Amino acid sequence: MPSKTEEYLALAQRTANGLTRYWESWTDYLTTASRLYKYPFADQLMIYAQRPDATACADYDIWNNRMNRYVRRGSKGIALLDESSGFPRLHYVFDVSDTGVRRNSRDPEVWQFNDDLKQPVSEMLAATYGISGERVSQQLADVAGKLVADYWDNNGGDIRAIVDGSLLMDYDEAGVEMQFKSAAAISVTYTLLERCGFEPAGWFDKEDFRAIHEFSTPDSVYALGAAVSDMSREVLRNIERTVKTPFAAAMQKGANMNTNSRNVTYSTVGDYLLPNLTLNQPRKPLGKYGRLRLNFLKQQHPVLYNTMLLSGSLYPHLMEVEQTAESRMQQTMQELLKQNPAPNKERHQMEWVQHMNSLKAQAEELVMNELIYS
Repeated sequence: MPSKTEEYLALAQRTANGLTRYWESWTDYLTTASRLYKYPFADQLMIYAQRPDATACADYDIWNNRMNRYVRRGSKGIALLDESSGFPRLHYVFDVSDTGVRRNSRDPEVWQFNDDLKQPVSEMLAATYGISGERVSQQLADVAGKLVADYWDNNGGDIRAIVDGSLLMDYDEAGVEMQFKSAAAISVTYTLLERCGFEPAGWFDKEDFRAIHEFSTPDSVYALGAAVSDMSREVLRNIERTVKTPFAAAMQKGANMNTNSRNVTYSTVGDYLLPNLTLNQPRKPLGKYGRLRLNFLKQQHPVLYNTMLLSGSLYPHLMEVEQTAESRMQQTMQELLKQNPAPNKERHQMEWVQHMNSLKAQAEELVMNELIYS
């Protein structure tokens, strides 16, 4: 009787065998992979085989300790194959839908792309990959093509080494290169567009994915899947960092404020029409992180600073940064203390103070780089 590990190894093989047989199966997999882009291909494949609708996965300890959520009793874990020790063994993750909330529970930070973020994302793609354009969707497709070409230059020999037994054997070296680039470029493009909400299912058909059928063995599927996963992950991580920066968030809020600012009323004062403007006064003074953010905006982003000041969005933004920074400091300190427990305070007071100051400095450096100076 096969062991659990052998059963899941067989599941991985069966899933890989059928993944490129039909283009609909491949795009279904890409849709799942786009949500779980931080995982490597082997894990994406296993999650797709067991829970294709999964949106945010983590192991039991992360849900319980870091996210302060509990895994519901009776939930079936998603088995992943871990071969880091030289032989396969199983470990399990759970989707967010398997968890429940407690007091002070955290939700997974799942970013969303929208029209207000087109400019910062477009600028990031131009700066990072040297590809500009009026439409982000076209930029993503062009970036995919560039990455695939670079990937082949660096890994073409490895791709050619796995053609045995697959339909790729019918091609010469130039043909294998062409089939790989075609299959990988359309797959990376589809993954990026899907994750950014462009709904690519209506853009492509089976002719666009014809090249994937040539990858007809588990080895060739793994080679293609790993390449698509690696390239997609790089771009989506860059987009995530861009979307989550306070600068991009402020631009998004500023855009919303600019839309609302058109509804201005006027009063007649002598021969002039003056706008009826009111200044939103702060309800409470800014703390340390709010003041640091304010000085940073004044010095490094004066245009944004003035826009937010005039639109009334500056103070809410600074208070949000203040509150987020305070919360992140507490969370980071707790995590650092778990990794580096403090000495006994009563017996070693000086050592305890030095230890805590050191951890605070580490936590503050992380918070400053992430929230204040970005």
